[in-house]
Amino acid sequence: MDRGKKSIAIVGGGIGGLTAAYYLYPHHKIRLFEKSNRLGGNAYTYVTQDGQYLDIAVAAFGKAGYHHFYGLLNDLGIETRLCANSYMSLHNMDSKEGLYLTPTLRGAVAQGRDLVNFANFKSVAGLFVGLQWAFRQLDAGKLHYRTMEECLQMIPAFKGDARRLLVSALCLLSSMSAPEIMASPAEFFLLKLKRHNDVISPRATYSVRCVEGGTQSYVNALADRFREHITFSSEISRIVRNESSVQVVMSSGQTETFDAIILALNADQALALLDHPTKEEKRLLGAWKYKEGRVVVHRDYSAFPPRDLMQAYTFLYTDREGKFETSVNGALWHEPNVPNDSEYICTQHPNFAINPHLIEFETTLRTPIFDFKSFPVVPEMPSLNGTLNTFYCGSHFGFGLHDDAVRSAMEVAQCLGATVKVNLEPKALSAIKALIG
Repeated sequence: MDRGKKSIAIVGGGIGGLTAAYYLYPHHKIRLFEKSNRLGGNAYTYVTQDGQYLDIAVAAFGKAGYHHFYGLLNDLGIETRLCANSYMSLHNMDSKEGLYLTPTLRGAVAQGRDLVNFANFKSVAGLFVGLQWAFRQLDAGKLHYRTMEECLQMIPAFKGDARRLLVSALCLLSSMSAPEIMASPAEFFLLKLKRHNDVISPRATYSVRCVEGGTQSYVNALADRFREHITFSSEISRIVRNESSVQVVMSSGQTETFDAIILALNADQALALLDHPTKEEKRLLGAWKYKEGRVVVHRDYSAFPPRDLMQAYTFLYTDREGKFETSVNGALWHEPNVPNDSEYICTQHPNFAINPHLIEFETTLRTPIFDFKSFPVVPEMPSLNGTLNTFYCGSHFGFGLHDDAVRSAMEVAQCLGATVKVNLEPKALSAIKALIG
């Protein structure tokens, strides 16, 4: 091995692990271990039986909050384009009515007189007015230790569809359910919206973009650089470390020794693999819980409004006795790489019965839950890097999004001597740290 060249194990083939491997290779000898037979993690491109390529999890990215991700795409030479009709629709499954943000002529015709319903304009205005009021309360320190439910109760503008629009958007941005969001820190979600300030905003019409060729394009571009150094279906039983090396022990008993290891995993999965975690690793990694989110690709329209009223995201909801619940439904024909006549819908945490005969595919994706235990440790997570030659990255190093995983992976690559062209700006961590003191 060349002098200064290290052997580095990378565990996890999601966007964090792929980004770290991309920048470290060929400066170091790497091996990436992925427990499944596919790469990308929550960047999931599913190919249907009739050959359509569908992004069923992450698909669109706002330029305001995805600085590092767009820098990575630039390094890879991958183009993006605007997401036409990337709007939202609310549909009440009980009344069969709703609020439909449909900018097209066909959508306007489908709405009929509801297009000029003053109550709908008032709801949209209430959303933006309420957000500005909430941001002022956040800056004044008046939301410390308050739940999102308590925050919404404090703000008169957040009622009716304005409230439903906000909570539904937060479900989309976090993959958490509405009840989980209501019980979580208001500070976390408002900081997230301040950072990603082009998501719930008219700016989304020109700032939120999709990747040319879908998410598989950048997953493949990253992996092509080191594809021969990837081990799929890898069953790691434990990781044994000392001051000079790291051993990766497989379930078969086979052991490989490395100079360092990067755990690009969910925090609880990383902790479970460590043979003798330190006290700080137990405290910080142990603070996290994860949601096992069901994702279903199907063609069951029975619970939905007419097709022309379905936008990129349609939220089917019930609001019974003050208990609001919703599913996140992507009308996949709005993705720029999907045919306009596609019939596929992607539903996350479904709250309605889907006809099993109309299900094309389903899977489970894990996402972090930001609560009063995990949120405060976010700024401390980078302090684990270097512990017994172990480094960490993932979406839980910020707001739970792609850009957080990319940035934390870039930082790890820099720690290990790689050159990263993107200017690292850990604003997410500094904002949270300043808020919680």
